[in-house]
Amino acid sequence: MRKASMPGLDRDARGRGLQGRAHVDLSMRLSPLDPLYYAMLGTRAFTHMVVGEDVAAAEWAERAARSPGAHVLIAMIASATQAMIARMRKLRSGLPNVRSRNPVLTRADFFRAFR
Repeated sequence: MRKASMPGLDRDARGRGLQGRAHVDLSMRLSPLDPLYYAMLGTRAFTHMVVGEDVAAAEWAERAARSPGAHVLIAMIASATQAMIARMRKLRSGLPNVRSRNPVLTRADFFRAFR
């Protein structure tokens, strides 16, 4: 991810979800055609997770996963948020997407990617 188009990501990771949300919203308004727009949507999902808004996190993560060019890690975020709110039907439909795209991807890979 390019930090220039994702200033909210660092703030989210440090637990300042609302401030990070404002930054990622600005990024999305300024760059609606950015090829990494899916990452902005995923970051927006993280801002909701940070403040305990799990349903909103799942909705934003789902949008991110359905976006053109979305990375398989974004699909993992969407699956995790569905599990957080016990939407098992959506979780079961999303996991095959992740597994078909990268059958050996693990939880450790996910966390290593977002360090």
